[in-house]
Amino acid sequence: MKIITSVVNNPIFIQIQYQTLKKYFKGDYEFIVFNDAKDFPDFTNGNDPTIKKQIEFMCLTLKIQCINIPNCHHKELLNAATRCADSMNFMLDYQKKNVDEYLLIDSDIFLMNHFDIEKYRKYDCAIVLQTRLENKIHYFWNGI
Repeated sequence: MKIITSVVNNPIFIQIQYQTLKKYFKGDYEFIVFNDAKDFPDFTNGNDPTIKKQIEFMCLTLKIQCINIPNCHHKELLNAATRCADSMNFMLDYQKKNVDEYLLIDSDIFLMNHFDIEKYRKYDCAIVLQTRLENKIHYFWNGI
């Protein structure tokens, strides 16, 4: 089981997720952070180009695998839904190349009680599919 999240702007959330997963998730898992922070001034990082490195450092400190999402093309692409779709598609490609069971959670989702993955194992997939009709974009919502 791999638990994956995409982080764009708040390294502290990684630490909170890490701690709540350790406390409340029942079963073995590997926690992987996909780093979608920009290394250039951007509205998603409060114009702080150091956020990407801060996320890498937090993952290094907690011994969490950190995978950087290529996103330099976002300098010209300002649509938040398209940016999210890019991240989710990058993560989906990773999942297809690294077959396993996956739980995808958004970076600001934290467990507050015991979570037993066994009750979901009978399903092949459980997702919330998002669609942005104006841009013809389809992607998995990265909630729980």
